Amino acid sequence: MDTVRGRKRKLPVADFLEAIEARLAAMKPAELRAALLTHAERLPPSERGAFLALFEASAESGETKRMKPTRRAPSTETLLRDIDAAIEMYEQSRGGRIGGRWEDDLEDDEWTDGESVFNAWPIAEMDALFQRADAAFREGDLALAREAYHKLLYAVAAYQEGGFDEDGFDDGETPEPLGQTDLSEAKARYLRALYETTGPDQRPAALLKAIQDLQYIGDEPVGLPEVIGARRAPLPDREAFLDTWIELLGRNQPGPYGFDPEVRRLLFQAVRLHRGTDGLAELARRDGRRLPEAYRKWVLALAEEDRTAEAIIAAQEALRDLPATGEVRAWIAEFIAEDAEKRREGPALLDARCEAFRAAPSTARLSALCEAAEPFGQLESVARAEGARLRAMLEVKSKRRNQEEEEVDVSEGHRLLALLHLLGGEIDEAISLAERAPAVGWSGGDHPAPVVIPYLLVAATGGAEPASGTALADLWRGIDASEPVLPMWDLDTDEDAFDDEGEGEGPDARSKARLVRLTPFLRTVLQQRPPDPERRERFLKAAWNIAKQRVKAILEKKQRQAYERAATLVAAVAEARIVAGESDQGHSLLAEIRRQYSRYYAFTGELDKVARRSPLLPSPPSKPRRR
Repeated sequence: MDTVRGRKRKLPVADFLEAIEARLAAMKPAELRAALLTHAERLPPSERGAFLALFEASAESGETKRMKPTRRAPSTETLLRDIDAAIEMYEQSRGGRIGGRWEDDLEDDEWTDGESVFNAWPIAEMDALFQRADAAFREGDLALAREAYHKLLYAVAAYQEGGFDEDGFDDGETPEPLGQTDLSEAKARYLRALYETTGPDQRPAALLKAIQDLQYIGDEPVGLPEVIGARRAPLPDREAFLDTWIELLGRNQPGPYGFDPEVRRLLFQAVRLHRGTDGLAELARRDGRRLPEAYRKWVLALAEEDRTAEAIIAAQEALRDLPATGEVRAWIAEFIAEDAEKRREGPALLDARCEAFRAAPSTARLSALCEAAEPFGQLESVARAEGARLRAMLEVKSKRRNQEEEEVDVSEGHRLLALLHLLGGEIDEAISLAERAPAVGWSGGDHPAPVVIPYLLVAATGGAEPASGTALADLWRGIDASEPVLPMWDLDTDEDAFDDEGEGEGPDARSKARLVRLTPFLRTVLQQRPPDPERRERFLKAAWNIAKQRVKAILEKKQRQAYERAATLVAAVAEARIVAGESDQGHSLLAEIRRQYSRYYAFTGELDKVARRSPLLPSPPSKPRRR
């Protein structure tokens, strides 16, 4: 049946049973016997009796007994009444309806610490009720299964909603709603029962509403492949339904908050089920600018089918049609880059890396771009060109935000821009960015100083790799550890176009995550353009002036959580002075900071810790004992 293609997910029961039948038919009796014995040997003791019961034989005939049928599913009245009773008992125990406001007449002082609203949730009973609903589904009583799953799943949804805070985040206190029940499979069975018990005209809207209502139930997304795979019987009216389903999902209307990515996922899924890869191509060409992810799905589908050459042609077509910026465009360019890298086509690789970086700039993409440019001796020229392009883009963006201001304030993307300046040998421009930036806010991922200061200090010490254990080594490594500068590029990006479905993502069809590796390229630039003694001294002074302002701001605002980082900055500058042959100045810098901030005991304590770890700094002075 192949209802779920290319995904590392739990196999639907229809696909599972079909695969079992095929394998049993292909096995010889001796092979089947050996496989069963091997499986039996690995069973835990608690499961051996049930497994053995499958093979009970008649002593008289020697033939295998017919397996006793599963206990018939209870009547509609009994099962639904038991579900209602379990939910009502829970609601009474908590003082109100599930998902409603908490109602109680207790005084505040009657509560005990640690009392939980969720203690009364009947996990074992709910598991048993889901098993009874499963029995009704397996026996074909789809009307009963639909009603039972509806009550159970919506109760679980309301229960889980009660475990979220006012901002919609999990409060971490809600226990898991069930023990043994697979909620994703239960949801697929409910949707299949809903489908088969709803008239053809109402099916698409009913199914979409149920998927929306239950989108956060279960640990895996459920779509049409899982609905098809919930039963071995073919899906009734499948082709006609797919036509109306695709038409409904493809309407250009804003959906409920947070549900648009799920609608797109369902759309791409349905198109491929109904019309295959050609259908994805048609969708991408027709609606690709509105739904950029359609191009990614088309390319992935071709790659999954080992049609690599066609996938590259489709990716190139996507670049011609997609907007100039966006995560999907960057992904498409990276797909082309990986193909060029495998074929060792350096110029094509460099072009694709440039395209990916321009579409959605990040430090990881800059690192990949440097790797592609360096073999051609174009590292500096590429960095300068991309720096000029990024700066122009940032200025346009800033003007839009500050149309009433005469002076343009380019405040976003400065760390990335500083890296491009450094890689392009434009050191003064990078220093200017860091000097004009705020004294605080370095940990936000966008401040230029965390890359400018270590570069200046390493340049002032001759460009060698900082010694292990030093504060300077920590700062230098931090350049490569930095998070992407613009993870959500705010230039009409299509970041949210990515869905969470792993469909078709093979090793050759997905851009692999790359580590940031920029320090080797920065050292290459230093070796090619070693600064003279005068510039080294200027670098030291510039680094210290920027660092000093940060230390002052942190201590004046008493940001204790940043004291360690401030101490590391001071120590790194002192170490650079020592490595540069100015030990006295390095020692005096430490002494002056200790004297200036002697009343900040927590900060000087952090400075002492850093000094003890460093192989270059003198041990901190012993403190007089208090009497």
